[in-house]
Amino acid sequence: MFALSAGEAVLGLVIEQPGNSYQLQQRLEGRFGSAQFGHATAYHAMRRLARQGLIRAVDGTEAGDAEAGGSPATAYEATAAGIEHFEHWLLASTSTPPVREELHAKVAFCRPADLPRMIEVVREAELACAARLEDLNEGMRRQRRLLGDDAWKRLRSIIVTAGDVAWWDARIKWLQALRQCLQREAQRYEAERGPTSSRPRA
Repeated sequence: MFALSAGEAVLGLVIEQPGNSYQLQQRLEGRFGSAQFGHATAYHAMRRLARQGLIRAVDGTEAGDAEAGGSPATAYEATAAGIEHFEHWLLASTSTPPVREELHAKVAFCRPADLPRMIEVVREAELACAARLEDLNEGMRRQRRLLGDDAWKRLRSIIVTAGDVAWWDARIKWLQALRQCLQREAQRYEAERGPTSSRPRA
């Protein structure tokens, strides 16, 4: 599963620093190499984003003119609508089950001021996974009762369900570790800016 769309990744990169499709493809592969985006991913994503009004050419050329007919690549920047769209995605709750790449992307783009909300997002995912794990365990207990004394069917059910339980348990542990890391960073950020914010103005 991969919940990070190329559009969101490219839009985030454009917001960080405007660029042409070649530059953004290089940055996309450098930031999210494990996602294995295709060679022309940034170019196609930028055309879609431009059609949606989320990015625009810096020099005012029409959307989609970049690199046409071998002409120099056009640099693109985010529009106000693009920034609003990206902020909504960044701070929105994740899918369930949470996908590593989606959360990694949110963390990769978040700013220190976003950390409290990012911690909430991870905690929501953690609670959702815990609820799914509890449902799974309850289903396994119910299945054992229904199978009664049939030892082979009971064992077969346990083997199948144990794999699912282990998967959800690993997801929860990963989310807990991520949340604790973000909490430490939030505390460090607050500690660093605390004395600065309390200094009297000159």
